[in-house]
Amino acid sequence: MAVTSVILGLVVSGCGGGDDGKKESKPSGGATKATQAAQQSPSSGPSARGTIMERSAGSWKSIVAAKSADDLETLTVADGKVTAKGPKLDCTGTLGPGRKGGEDEPSLTLSCKGDSDGGRGQGTVGMKGDDALAINWKGPEGGFGGPVDSFRRAG
Repeated sequence: MAVTSVILGLVVSGCGGGDDGKKESKPSGGATKATQAAQQSPSSGPSARGTIMERSAGSWKSIVAAKSADDLETLTVADGKVTAKGPKLDCTGTLGPGRKGGEDEPSLTLSCKGDSDGGRGQGTVGMKGDDALAINWKGPEGGFGGPVDSFRRAG
C-alpha cells in the first residue's frame, strides 16, 4: 500500500504541462477509486465482466500433461463453437447458455472423431476469474460422473 501511495503521490504532484503556470489538481477520491478498481479481484462482479460464455472465448491449454490418449490438451472457444484436441482426440462442439441454482453455468456438447470421447459428451463450464476454466463432464448414463478438464488461458 505504501508503494501505491508513493506512486500516486508522484502522479498527482508530477509535472504540470500548461504554459499558463496553473497547477492541475485532481480530486483526492478519484485516484483512490481508480486504484481500488484496478486492484479488485477479477471474480468480484460477473456482470461487469460478462457471462462465462463471453469470458470463455479464446484459446485454452490443459493444466496437466496428457497421460492417456483420451485426455484433452487444448480447447478453443469462438462464437459458441468449440474445438478440443488431445493426443488421439479431435473434437468439435457447441457452448450454450445455462443456469443452475441461479448461477451462470453454460453447457457444452462435444463430439469426437473416432470411437471414443474419453467419457465426455455433455458437460458444464465454470470459470474462476478470467484465466481458469473447468469442464465437469456428465459421464456415462447411470454412472457417477465423468472426467473434469481444467484449463488456463493460452498465450
